[in-house]
Amino acid sequence: MNLRIPLRAAAVALSCALAAPGHAADAFPSQAIRIVVPYAPGGASDVIARLLASTPGGGLGDRIIVENRAGGASVAGTNIVATAQPNGYTLGVVDSAFPINATLLGAKLPYDTRQDFRAIILAATSPIVLSVNKDVPAHSVSELVALAKAQPGRYNFSSAGNGTALHLAGEQFNMVTGAGLVHVPYRGGAPSVMAVVAGETQVNFSAPSTVLAHIQSGRLRALAVTGAHRLASLPDVPTFAEAGVPQVAGVISYGVIAPKGVPDAIVQQLAAGFDARLKTPEAARRIADLGFEAAGGNADDYAKFLAREIDTAREIIQKAHITTSD
Repeated sequence: MNLRIPLRAAAVALSCALAAPGHAADAFPSQAIRIVVPYAPGGASDVIARLLASTPGGGLGDRIIVENRAGGASVAGTNIVATAQPNGYTLGVVDSAFPINATLLGAKLPYDTRQDFRAIILAATSPIVLSVNKDVPAHSVSELVALAKAQPGRYNFSSAGNGTALHLAGEQFNMVTGAGLVHVPYRGGAPSVMAVVAGETQVNFSAPSTVLAHIQSGRLRALAVTGAHRLASLPDVPTFAEAGVPQVAGVISYGVIAPKGVPDAIVQQLAAGFDARLKTPEAARRIADLGFEAAGGNADDYAKFLAREIDTAREIIQKAHITTSD
C-alpha cells in the first residue's frame, strides 16, 4: 500500500490550516470594533461616535459598536481605552476635556494623557461664541473690554462649568485683554446661557448651537467667534482675529483615540477609514446640523493638535490658577 500520496495530502492540509489564522489576523478588521464614549447617551460625543459607527465605507466594515461608559468627568471611560488590548478593536471618542484634564486633574488621572494613547483622527470641531446680554452697552470686543476695565469686578461671564473649554476660553480672553471678567460656573451649557439671558451674568462663552436661537431673537448679542472664518449662521459676527484678539482661538473638539501600542498600519487604516466616512455628504450634513464642522485628516494631524491643546490648556490653567474646586 502506497502511503506517500495520503501523507503528502495530509501535510498540505495541515500547513493550510496552520496558515489560515495568520492570514485572518492580517485582515483588519476581522471582528467588531468598539468605540467607548465616556459620557451618557445623547451628548455630542455620543452623537459623533454613532455617526462614525453608522456611516458606511472606509474599509472598516459594518460592525462598529458604541459603548457608553460615563463617570468621573470622562476619566472612567477613557481609562477603559487606556487599558484595552492594543489591537485596534477598542477605541474612544474624546472631547476637549481630554487635553484639559491632563493638567486640571494631573496626577489624579489613572493614565498619562501624552503617553498612554495613540491619536487616530480629529472628527469635528466647534467654534466658541462670545456673547453678552442685550442690555450690556457693548457692541464690539473692544467696547466690552473698555467697559469691564472701567468697572473692575462688575462684569462676569458664565460657562458650562469649571475647567471646561468654555471656561478656559473666558480666562484666555481675560489674560489677553486684561478685561478682568469674573467666572461664574454653571452645570452645563444650557443653564449658563439662560443665566446671561436672564441677566444673572453679563457675558457668556458657548458653542454656537447653544446660543444661536437667543442671538437671533435679540436676547443676546454676539461679539466674536473663534476659528479662522465667520460662521454662516452668524455672518455679521467677526472672528476674534478680526476683532483684534487673535490669541483667543480655542475650539471645542471631538476625536478618536486608541491605546498605545496599536500598530502603525492599523492606526493609519482606522484614520483613513474614518476620514472617508467624515467626507461623505451625509456625515458632513449631520455634523453641521449639530453646529460643528467636520474635520478629518490623518493620525499625525490629530496628535499634533492634541499636543498643542494640552500645552495651551496647561498655560491657561496655571496662569489663571484654575482648580477643580473653583
